[in-house]
Formats: sequence, structure tokens, C-alpha cells
Amino acid sequence: MLNTWTDKLFEAGKNKGFENQEIYYETAESLNLSVYQGEVDKFKLSEQGGLSYRGIINGKMGYSFTEAFDDDAIAMLVNAAYENAFAIESTDPVCLHDGSGDYKFMEFPSVDKDVSIDEKIQFMIDLEKTILETDSRIVRLSNNSYVETTYTKWIKNTKGLDVRETKSHIYAYGIVVAKEKEDTRTGIGFDMADSFKELSLDKIAKTATDEALSMLGAEPIASIKCPVVFENKAFASFLSQFTNHFSAEQVQKKLSALIGKLDASIASSHVTITDNPHKKSGLRSTAFDDEGVATFVKPIVEKGILKTYLHNLKTAEIDKVKSTGNASKSSYKSSVEIAPSNLCFEPGDIELNDLMSSIDTGVFITELQGLHAGINAISGDFSLQCHGYCIDKGVLSSPVSQITVSGNFFELLNDIDAVANDFFLSPLTEDTGSASVRIKELNISGK
Repeated sequence: MLNTWTDKLFEAGKNKGFENQEIYYETAESLNLSVYQGEVDKFKLSEQGGLSYRGIINGKMGYSFTEAFDDDAIAMLVNAAYENAFAIESTDPVCLHDGSGDYKFMEFPSVDKDVSIDEKIQFMIDLEKTILETDSRIVRLSNNSYVETTYTKWIKNTKGLDVRETKSHIYAYGIVVAKEKEDTRTGIGFDMADSFKELSLDKIAKTATDEALSMLGAEPIASIKCPVVFENKAFASFLSQFTNHFSAEQVQKKLSALIGKLDASIASSHVTITDNPHKKSGLRSTAFDDEGVATFVKPIVEKGILKTYLHNLKTAEIDKVKSTGNASKSSYKSSVEIAPSNLCFEPGDIELNDLMSSIDTGVFITELQGLHAGINAISGDFSLQCHGYCIDKGVLSSPVSQITVSGNFFELLNDIDAVANDFFLSPLTEDTGSASVRIKELNISGK
């Protein structure tokens, strides 16, 4: 039905004078539930989506969108895009993809239709019960959620592009609160699986409770400049704040610190960062970007050398290169921007314990706080509250909190002298994955 409707839309657009046209359709079905004291606390079952239309006329691109699919919607889309095109003053190139390229369509997991909602609720109730029974110092869960989403994306245009993809994601997490005397700490446990039956309740419970309990008694240390190891999750969240510097659009606008640095060294030889749209565990894994360009795995930084910027069709045309398949829309209503798919700081081949073994006195950071407020995303300067553990004579010792780590992101990249083999990627780290990394020296401010 939607195919026939789209054909009518393209015919109406052609009659209006559009030279080329495109539709971007998406729909998402999702379930999100949480529990509290053995009862359902929040429950949301939703289906949402819509379609955007864009067309080229007289060298301008007009946009419009709808959630309705009738004849009135066709007239509205075409007329709105027509008016929008003639209101645009920008002289940037406008492009639609012709469908050429090597598309790597993947087998994504699907939501278990044979598993009832009651079973999913019971899983979360059992998770809460297991966590609370672990230790008397575990007093409550501050947050928890079971999430499953099925997402469909379809892009078709009049230049020959016609690609469609459906994928699903299933994960659950719990954030626990531990208390001893007046000291309160939190910990988070997470698991993501191909099916509901593969989710590990025990893994979530153990990770969350171990993290919270191990931080009890944490205190600040004296200010020091010392080697620092960022745990994988912490460094992934940190790295995610600087992805705009790899965007060709930011480079062209003179807003990136990496202008003119292609094929130059920007980091130590231990640093390899890839954009991997085909990683099975990635929420942003896809065979094609939001302009329909085939995606591919690419090194952005390889052994410290900047190999590419990330492009969509417009920035690629400006730089006279090919798109890297990184066009991105936050929703069908949004304009096309640039973003990595799954940004991956690639692992090394050393165990985490071995990575710390040569450190006489240092800090192991497990969580960073105030990422948005404590970072200058343009200059790379950062000053962030954090917590973790002291490293004494190569091993973890006492927990530490109420400290601040500061430095500059671009200098930090050059000071990475070892990378562990414990790569981690999850929705909790904003679609950025990393292994744990060791920094030669950073400033730690404490008591």
C-alpha cells in the first residue's frame, strides 16, 4: 500500500516541477518497563513513526514530513517542500544517492513474539529481588528498565535508490544503591542479548551490586599528577563527547580542531578509532546511512594517524570525495547531519590487570560526572569529577571519590601508552565503544 502511495507522491512532485525526489520512512515499536518493590512502576508500549519527503528544484532542496498517508498528505508534502525550496538562500550543493554501492545487509535479532509481557515483567521483578537479597547494605534500586525496540527504515528516491532494513534490540539494566552508615554509593548492571531468553539476570545483578559495594568507604585523595587508567565504559562516554571533531561539516565550518590534519599524527601509535556500522552489538549498526549510502567499516584514526573525516553527500561534494556513509537524522523530521555509526576505540592485546601492573601510584577511573558541563568540546579542555580506585604497586586498592581529573583531550590522545583488550559497547555509552586505556600522566585534584 505504501509503495503505491509513494508512486503517487513522486508523480505529484514531478508534475510540480521537482527534478528528483526522495522519501525517508521510519517506524519504531517499543516496550519499556520498570518495577519498584515487586510491582510494575512504569510501563510504556508504543508505536511511532512517519515519513519525510524532499525534492530538488532549481538547485534547491525542499523538505516536508507527515504521519498521514492519504491523498491530502501527498498534496501537503509536495506544496510544503516546494515553498520550502524557494525560501532557501543557501548555495550548498544538494544531492540524492543513486543506489550504487556494496550493501552489507545484516541478520539482526528479532523480538521474541512467543514471550509474554508478563514474563518480561517477572524477569524485572526477579532482578530486583535478587539484587536486594544480595547484601544487607543494598537498600534499593534507584532505576531499572527492560527495553525492546523494533525499528524499520526505508529510503526510496527517483534516482534508483530503494533500500529497507528492520532491526531489533533487547536489553535490561538496574542501578542499585548501597549504604553503610552515612556513606551511599551506586552501581549499574547491564546486559544486551539477541533474545529475551539470553538476557542474564545474574550478570546484571552481580555487576551492579559489586560496583556499588566496592565503592563504599570511598574518600578523596591528595592532589597528585600521576598515571591514570580509564575503565572502558568511562572512556567510551568521554570519547563520545568529542566525535564532532571528526565531522567533515565541522571541519568545513572551521569548528574542528582537526582541520588540515588528514594523514598526520594526532595521537599515540596505540590509538586506533574505527567507525563500525556492521558491529552486531551496536545500536546504530546499519547497511546504509540516512541518505541511503552503503556503509562500511573504516579507520578514522589508525595507529595515531588521522585517516578520514566523516562525510555525508553534501560535504563529500564540497571536498570532491566520496561519502563515507555517515549521513544521520535524529528522526524522520530532522535534516541530514553527520554522525559516526558505532565509534570504536579499538582494543589492544593486554589484560587490564597487566596494564596496571607497572603503575606504582595511580588512579583507576570508573565513572566520570558532569560530562557536558565539565568539557569544552571545541578546545578539548576538560575538568571532570570522577570516582574509582587507587592503584598501589600495580594493583587496585582503596576506592576514591570526590576527585577531579583535568587535562586536554587532544594532548591525552598523545599520552595514551597502553590499551587493554576489554572492549565494551552499549547504549549506556552513547553508541561509542572503548577498551580501558592508560594515560602517562594527568592532574588529579583532591583534598
